Amino acid sequence: MEQITLVKEAIHRPDEPRHFMEYSYPEQRYVAKIGETVIAESGAVLKLSEVGYHIYDPVLYFPLADARLDLLQVSDKSSHCPLKGDTNYYDFNDGEASIDAVGWCYSRAFDFANVLADYVAFDSRLVSVSALK
Repeated sequence: MEQITLVKEAIHRPDEPRHFMEYSYPEQRYVAKIGETVIAESGAVLKLSEVGYHIYDPVLYFPLADARLDLLQVSDKSSHCPLKGDTNYYDFNDGEASIDAVGWCYSRAFDFANVLADYVAFDSRLVSVSALK
């Protein structure tokens, strides 16, 4: 029989407890940029660490209220995560450049993962996220 150790205060997937996430709220201000264009800035980010088939790099989620929704439009792309729920993706368009799927939001997060509702994360290959000093 396989032994499973649950991490306290983590959010576990109900049907697969080895798939879980922990979150925290760093006490620092962060900025997300495409080139020199700021697309989000906040002192209220959520840091998410997930363990599933891999131990994934932590991801910072910005409150949607702190994102430049004038530059980010909801796209037709969506995806599903069995731990978090269903996403909407955001495309970037500033009138000069257009980049597909720069970020995502769990707009239909599961009840047990609703901490992610109203937050947006960004693809680190397309968007630089850094702490402000």
